[in-house]
Amino acid sequence: MFTKSVDFDKNNANTITQRRKNMKKSLTVLCAALFIQTVAFADSTPSNILNTTATAKEISYDCQSLAWNLAAANKGDVEAQYQVGMKYFNGEEVQADQKLAQQWLKIAAEHNHAQAQYRLATIAELGLMGAKNETEAFQWYLKAANQGDAKAQFKVAQAYQSGTGIAQDQLQAQQWLQKAAQAKHPLAQATLAKL
Repeated sequence: MFTKSVDFDKNNANTITQRRKNMKKSLTVLCAALFIQTVAFADSTPSNILNTTATAKEISYDCQSLAWNLAAANKGDVEAQYQVGMKYFNGEEVQADQKLAQQWLKIAAEHNHAQAQYRLATIAELGLMGAKNETEAFQWYLKAANQGDAKAQFKVAQAYQSGTGIAQDQLQAQQWLQKAAQAKHPLAQATLAKL
């Protein structure tokens, strides 16, 4: 009777292991299908309707697990560093940890990841991880703006116009507003149309 129980436990363990493998394969297939569908949708949808700048590479990182992104981030993959920061920031697959989020976002931002720079600027501007710091926010917005990020260009224009985080400079505000409008930022375009 004891022998049958041991055999049952081995069979049960093998079944559970096989189910886990099958679930992992299914999850991988679903993730790949989602990625392919997203890319197909993005390729077939006019850009003015989709209104996104996400690349296929960025979408694939979103679909990866925290463990995969963390391994890639530790090897110096800047997009993975950003994704790890965002997973900690949003509490995706891990308990939210603002300190770790900020550390990973800063690593990516220092390697010229415009989205990480923009996120750090927003965190500093709104005081999401401590006191508001308008000067720090401006510096991160400026770094992202210099890389062509239209949202950051608009924020830099606003900062120069109001003197928030930087000395007021209407000429700089106008120049950054024009850059943002040329990059198709809707609020920049609307603001220029009113002038």
